[in-house]
Amino acid sequence: MEKSTINLFGKPFAECISMDMDFRIPSSMRDAACLSYVYNGTQEVYSSAEKIVAKNNESILMKCGNYVANIVDATPENQFQSIFFHFDHESIKKAFGDKDLSFLTVEKLDEPIDPAIKVGQSELLDSFVASMMPYFDHPEMAQEELLATKLQELIYIVSNNGKNAIATKLIGTLGSPEKIEFNKVIKANVYNNLSLLELSFLTHRSKSTFKRDFKKWFSESPSKYFKIKRLEKAADLLGSTELQINHIAWKMGFDNAAHFSTSFLSYFGKSPNEYRD
Repeated sequence: MEKSTINLFGKPFAECISMDMDFRIPSSMRDAACLSYVYNGTQEVYSSAEKIVAKNNESILMKCGNYVANIVDATPENQFQSIFFHFDHESIKKAFGDKDLSFLTVEKLDEPIDPAIKVGQSELLDSFVASMMPYFDHPEMAQEELLATKLQELIYIVSNNGKNAIATKLIGTLGSPEKIEFNKVIKANVYNNLSLLELSFLTHRSKSTFKRDFKKWFSESPSKYFKIKRLEKAADLLGSTELQINHIAWKMGFDNAAHFSTSFLSYFGKSPNEYRD
């Protein structure tokens, strides 16, 4: 992995990252938000609410919380490249100075917002990222006053001057602790290929506490519960779609089609092909 960092107010502001192989890591942001702009490749982010996939020139905006980040299909010939922008309330206030920040004020939330959202392709964001690239090659040019202006620009672009309600609320509440509802985290990730350790991380629990709480909520062990739910969903997909069996196996989080077929036969008494016929 290659990484170049630009600091603002003594903290990382922008990081340019390149990877030539797949990479998966839990990430915890305690008091800052992050915008991950995918310059080239594919990034998956698992949050307490959902799985988000961003590809070329798409971004993921995340407030403070726990996430599992996954870089897929990266090779030396097709490297994954991303620009991460970090910001917190203190940095935003310093950058804006006396300017009006009322558009980021969130007095009341009608309903909870997800801790992460996908930001689609945007010419303004593309241009902003392009304007930042020279500073990675010439960090001596990255003066604090200039970078403070760039942070202002980024906030205006992502929030669309406050018109993008969800993004604005997310930025406005980026310092608020993530409210974890255990059962909702599980149901949001039931079909995602996450390990027990990763699920524990998303629910802010140790693995042992996670397993104990899981049994209280669902009256089953995690492994049995997830296996049954995924097999039942796979059966539904076999009956309602023409997806290939190996694709359904992958979609339901099985390591390979052979493992999926064996498990399916054991549970339903029929192979996937027989069930579909």
